[in-house]
Amino acid sequence: MKHVLPVSWTETGGRGRVGGVGLTELAVRFGTPLVVVDDSHLEDRLARFRAAFGPDAGLTYAGKAFLCGALVRILARKGWLVDVVSGGELELVRRAGFPMRDVILHGNAKSAAELERAIDCGVGRVVIDHPAEVDDLRRAAAAEESDHRPDLLLRLNVELTPETHEKVRTVGPGTHFGMSPAVAATVARRIAGAGGWRLTGVHIHAGSQIRDAALFSRVAEAAVDFVAPLRLCFPETVDLDLGGGLAAPYRAGEEVPSPRRYAEALQAGLRRSNAEARLGTYRLIVEPGRSVIANAGLTLYTIHARKRLDGAAEALAVDGGLSDNPRPSLYGASYEALNASRALGETGRTFRVVGRHCESGDVVVPSATLPADTEVGDVLAIPGTGAYVFAMSSRYNGVGRPAVIFVRDGAAREVIRRETDDDLLACDLALGSPEAARIARPFSVAAVPPSRAR
Repeated sequence: MKHVLPVSWTETGGRGRVGGVGLTELAVRFGTPLVVVDDSHLEDRLARFRAAFGPDAGLTYAGKAFLCGALVRILARKGWLVDVVSGGELELVRRAGFPMRDVILHGNAKSAAELERAIDCGVGRVVIDHPAEVDDLRRAAAAEESDHRPDLLLRLNVELTPETHEKVRTVGPGTHFGMSPAVAATVARRIAGAGGWRLTGVHIHAGSQIRDAALFSRVAEAAVDFVAPLRLCFPETVDLDLGGGLAAPYRAGEEVPSPRRYAEALQAGLRRSNAEARLGTYRLIVEPGRSVIANAGLTLYTIHARKRLDGAAEALAVDGGLSDNPRPSLYGASYEALNASRALGETGRTFRVVGRHCESGDVVVPSATLPADTEVGDVLAIPGTGAYVFAMSSRYNGVGRPAVIFVRDGAAREVIRRETDDDLLACDLALGSPEAARIARPFSVAAVPPSRAR
């Protein structure tokens, strides 16, 4: 479990602590479901990537994995860039005070409003996903009456098939991101010939949860092979944005490449393709997200029911699930589970950990070995939930999204508060003001009291 848990994980009396704080203490103080992020783990990962790639690489955090103001400010202090894929993510980063020149805007279906906002905010780079987007950008600049021109990168869809789940592959036949090299070459010549906008490089993101380091070498080779014959379309220093996708471990015993192995694989591909001789000066950009934040986080749930199932393991029903972590239902993501309320004794039992939602597929962990005396009110911890969990959460069944806290050196700080009923209903115009809704509310459903968390 070592590589799945946050680096500050310790046990006292067999019960888990992160950042020097007991998990059950956090459940009592902040309630559950609760996303807990180890601040020291996050900073350790940022430092490992910097050590692996060196001071000149454009280390860029993939904001889609998880984004909040507190994290953005850490990234700014550490000299990272951030990529965003929507107007909402862009606005979050802007309000956090992040330097807009260090923002990269991605997306395969950017709206006119999002492009105009990017121009207005002074975003540093925009990744062009399809040929018509060049004209979309020109119209956005005209609408804003702005002289700002972000640097442009062309997103390539190359002939590679990453060994990962088909739903998180983003290159190869049938995927809808980027352009074929032939189409992208036409766009490159058009941008260079028209003037007014600077085409600075290319972008290739092969997919997510990639364990095969050799695949990253092939990504690097594909980027060089595309740019070399078009070198005059680019400035003196060309950006090679080779995306992210480095896997994170979710289950005990899973092996994934380290940041250093990831960097070595990319550099090997650049050497094999003779990048220095063919391109001259270039800048390497990478966009890790999951591999930075996934194992820094874990989610706490309170058990609300323990029930026997015909022909299956006993079920433990918790107070979250599909709405705060859709990954198991979307593509069979698999997690570990720990009982934070009890030390694991000699007697363990297999349980199915299920969510609270009206879906048979709302299974958090299909098979978890937990203490046999696990009971209602105990707190379960699901490690590896720092990435693509809160970021993909919803309001399904009218359940508000959880709070997020950062822990470090025995202290916990809330960085995202729990959504309330008023938050959930604020956009429903038929219900009037939150004050009127409170007056009209006939009853409320009480949760399991935090005092039952051991």
